[in-house]
Amino acid sequence: MDSIRSSLSLKQPEKDRSSGLESDGEYRDRWITIRVVYFSGFLMFLSFGVVATGLWPYLENMDPTARKTFLSALFAAPPAGQLLFSPLIGWCSNRLSSIRIPFVLLTVLFILANGLYSVIELFPVPYRKFVMLCSRFTFGIATSINTLSRAYLSTATKMCERTQAISMSSFAQTLGLAVGPIIPASVSAVGEVGLTVCGVRFNMYTLGGWICAVAGAVYLIFLNPSYFKHCNIAAKEALRKCGSTVEKDTRQPLNFFSIWMIMLSYGVLMFFYVLFQAVISPISLDQFAWSHEQSLFYLGILLPSGTACSCVVFLLLPQLCKRFSEHNVFVYFAMLPLFLSQIVMIPIGSNQIQIAVPQNGSDTGPTNGCSSSQEWCNSVPAINHYQLVVSYALLCISFSVGIAISQTILSKHLGTRPQGNWMALYTSIGGIMRIIGPGGVMIYVSLGTYWLFGLGSAVSGLVLTWVWLCKGHLRYSRKSIAAAEVQLMMIESKQ
Repeated sequence: MDSIRSSLSLKQPEKDRSSGLESDGEYRDRWITIRVVYFSGFLMFLSFGVVATGLWPYLENMDPTARKTFLSALFAAPPAGQLLFSPLIGWCSNRLSSIRIPFVLLTVLFILANGLYSVIELFPVPYRKFVMLCSRFTFGIATSINTLSRAYLSTATKMCERTQAISMSSFAQTLGLAVGPIIPASVSAVGEVGLTVCGVRFNMYTLGGWICAVAGAVYLIFLNPSYFKHCNIAAKEALRKCGSTVEKDTRQPLNFFSIWMIMLSYGVLMFFYVLFQAVISPISLDQFAWSHEQSLFYLGILLPSGTACSCVVFLLLPQLCKRFSEHNVFVYFAMLPLFLSQIVMIPIGSNQIQIAVPQNGSDTGPTNGCSSSQEWCNSVPAINHYQLVVSYALLCISFSVGIAISQTILSKHLGTRPQGNWMALYTSIGGIMRIIGPGGVMIYVSLGTYWLFGLGSAVSGLVLTWVWLCKGHLRYSRKSIAAAEVQLMMIESKQ
């Protein structure tokens, strides 16, 4: 509770005030801006949660000829837009004195993308699915704001504040993802017909988009210079510790091995998380012989519960990092649970998978279960409910700790240099994993659970072993910190 209370307070702690790095007013302005940055993550993930739940029925309603294969393109469009434009956004942020203008431009794109998504009906039927694809791609470009957020938090926080700031940023994103699906459910009573105003339809599909567009317009208000004031406290802190007036003097040589190790580990975490999200529905239908209604109901309980678990982890993470070093937290609370989440899902026991009977076949026997076209269902034991719940809980813990700590470690290794390009690369790796991750469903359909989770265990186990053996490289140089503190004490004693 103390960490939550301190993160909400705008009053500068006495120990920070005594350092003389900033006044009380500058401290307040800096943390107001950081909170504005937090809200950008909430807004982007809110929109993703709003649209994802109703994307397929909205597409069917707008264009009855659209096939499910086009749905995969709609889901791939946002990460593709982010992947293509994040490097450009990161490059620009390194060359601007303030990131406020890029924040404004990307928020405007966010508003336009949601507005376009909500007026698809105004276009001729043959073009509607392509307009929807364009709106999702534009939304993906807007999510490049996450690159700016990561780069800014690395410069706007002191070393001791960074873990907590990044954890709260991840918490805001997860909260947006949790609240997002609630909006379509709350406006579902409006129905498909809804009401039409000036030729624009407001119904259960478009209201979510309009709500996100309005939220984006409100967010623009907080991006005015009165609230958003760019600050580089990290460089000021480093200059003070080194006793120098030239920022380049504070930059340590890059440890490329450590940087790429954390980048690749983050990519593996993202891949398995996205894969599990994609495969969880087919698994519930095949392994448990649930109907579509049962699958929606039970997964509607499991997935938000996992999101709530992630939120709790984000809030507890700063305290965890006070008790253990960050590189150990990454190994034992991120990579190890990821490995265990794959091991747990390997089928055990003797319960056979129930085979579904085609609707035009015999009137007797089950109609739900694994399709007879998946031959492996006849020889592989069924996964039980407890395996799914435990695996998903471990994966949520792994992913929550991993994305926050990996970003924290990366920012500390990059030091006071402009981090836009590196954070763009970090974001792009996540985008690539979000595109190729769902492709793992083909392994499940073609080869089954032994292959899917066996390979998952092997890959995650190898990465865990690699990170454990080389975890010393992830440790931020304690010697440089100690030397800087000694130098600071000498400067202050002379004064």
